[in-house]
Order: sequence, then C-alpha cells, then structure tokens
Amino acid sequence: MKNKAIVLVLALIIIIPAITSAQRWKRSRYEVLGGAGPSFFFGDLGGANKDATHFMGDLDMQATRFHILLGVRYKVKEKAALKLNLIYARIHGSDTYTEAESRAARNVTFSGGLFEPSVQFEYSILKERLGARYTFSNLQRFKLVYVNTYVFLGLGGVLFYPNPELSTFKNNVLKKYSHFNLAIPLGIGFKYAINRRACLGLEFGMRYTSTDYLDGHSDKFSKANDAYSFLNLNVTYKLKTARSGLPKF
Repeated sequence: MKNKAIVLVLALIIIIPAITSAQRWKRSRYEVLGGAGPSFFFGDLGGANKDATHFMGDLDMQATRFHILLGVRYKVKEKAALKLNLIYARIHGSDTYTEAESRAARNVTFSGGLFEPSVQFEYSILKERLGARYTFSNLQRFKLVYVNTYVFLGLGGVLFYPNPELSTFKNNVLKKYSHFNLAIPLGIGFKYAINRRACLGLEFGMRYTSTDYLDGHSDKFSKANDAYSFLNLNVTYKLKTARSGLPKF
C-alpha cells in the first residue's frame, strides 16, 4: 500500500507540472503589437535592371519606401492564431532607376500611399516557448528551435491613391479603376521573448492583389496584377486572459 502511495505521489509530481505548462499559453491569449519597416512594390512601373519578372526577382531597392503596422493577435490554439493588421504604407516605382531598355524608354514614375486592413491565420512550425529560460536574458541557452516560427495566410483589402505621372505610352491601358481592391497576405514570421510579457518579432509577407493599378498604370502586355511586400520589425505585448475569456488590461 505504501509503495502504491509513493508511485501515485511521484506520478502527480511529474504530471501536474506538465499539465500546468501545457495550459500556460491560455493565460495570455491576447497580444497587441506595433511595428515598422521597408515596403517594396512589384508592378508595371520600375523594377530590376532587366525585363519584368515576378516576385523578389523584380526588386528595385532604390524604390523602397516604408510602412507602419498596428495589430492584435488572438491565440485560437497553442500553435494557431488569428491576427488583425492595420497597415499604412508608402510605395514607389520609377523607370529612371532601371537599365532595362524597354523600361528606361518608357521613363515613368509614380508614388502613392495605401492602407491595408487584413486578417491573417498563423500556424507555428516551431511553437512559442514560455518562461524566463526562453528570453534574451538567457542567451547562453539560446537555440534556433526556441524561436517561435510561423507561416501565415490571410485576406484583406487595400485602399490606395497613386500619384502617377500622366503618361500616354503606347502600351498603357487607360480606364477607370476602383481604389479599393482585394489583398491576400502570405509569408513567414519569427518571434522571441524579451521578457515574460514582451517579444521581438520579424515578419516578411507578400501581398497579392486583384488590381493592376496600384501604380495608376496598366501595361496591356502585363500577365500579373500588382503586388507589394513588407519586411516588418515588431514588438508584441501579451495581455493576461481574464476568467471570462476576455483580455485583462
């Protein structure tokens, strides 16, 4: 009987901390965050020193501008979360930066601002580690597997008002267009704790849109809609979860 009692006590000593640790994420399901970083435009105007390509192969660093972000994250599960983004960005493109003959001959420039409200679903490939051991104060124990790594896919809108140069280049399709269109964010993010409440994050995301007029122009030979991307450095602050399930300020 005594041996059974000892075994039961030992089992409780092992199991209870494990259960408590597994549920720790529920104590801070809500997070607020703010961030900023560069914004990159991929459209008809500007681009790399070659004929138009897709995605980062058409990146023109001279046309880089900036964005700022405010967001709220809610953890649905330990490894799954929903995040609301409110983003303001500046975008820019200019044919004067490129050495590609076809683009340089066109010689058109635009600048503009955009506002993106979006919701993204995040799934952690490497889950977030909780506790003082997994913070910057214990960098001697740091391992890459301790970095919360997640991928995301979302849905949102983009409100934009380009300020293009008036252009009548022969391939430009001049027509009325909506200033609000669909935006689909997708990408990858990383997060590591500064302390028990705050985290430092880095996120890269592409935004594919349903318009070819982010720059106010549309080339009749264009095979893809305009896109843009963000590289965002952010700080996250965890809010305690009240018994009601709502955030506790």
